Amino acid sequence: MHDALEIEVESAGAPGRVFSDVDASLALRALPGPYLPWSSGSMRPAGLVEVCNDVVLNDRRNIVELGSGVSTVIVARLLAQLGGAVRRRLVAVEHDARWRRWVVGQLATEGLDATVVEAPLQSAADGGGLAWYDEAAVDAAVDVIDLLVVDGPPAFEPGCGLARHRALVVLHDRLVAGATVVLDDVERPGEQEVLGRWEDEFGLAFRRIAAAGVAIATIP
Repeated sequence: MHDALEIEVESAGAPGRVFSDVDASLALRALPGPYLPWSSGSMRPAGLVEVCNDVVLNDRRNIVELGSGVSTVIVARLLAQLGGAVRRRLVAVEHDARWRRWVVGQLATEGLDATVVEAPLQSAADGGGLAWYDEAAVDAAVDVIDLLVVDGPPAFEPGCGLARHRALVVLHDRLVAGATVVLDDVERPGEQEVLGRWEDEFGLAFRRIAAAGVAIATIP
């Protein structure tokens, strides 16, 4: 099983190589465990492989995920597989208390190490009326970040398309040089506008990977 993951990681560096969800699903079998309830809200397998590859290839040690779920469990499985003496920390921020309980329970069932922070959505004074996570809860749990995965809060409803913009407004200063930022659901108009704003406001250059549904940038 470990060899399968190594092959996928090595292949990911090939110029122009983009994996389909089918390819990615096969690669994720290298991280075995109980069945997980995938849904339309879950990160696509190809996007999740991009995240896992970044963890391995760039030796990520402080990973923060906005929005928890299948991806949280998969990344926690990868960190457990990597093992070693290096301390790696995965923090997921979740607004839905019921869903957080499921994620925490699944992590406990599998004996995986990750922190899932409950942070209800609140309207920020300078957030244009859009709801984002309780910033006090985020501040208490999140410090240095070398991989940020933005898959929340929910932004699919009318009028909420820019809900994820605040992620970098709040967390940019905690991203170390060379850190990776991943935004999910980039096929949607709202996320496309978020990317444009982030590029203008923070001087980032996002690589858009349509086949994986994500966009990825490196912090200078």
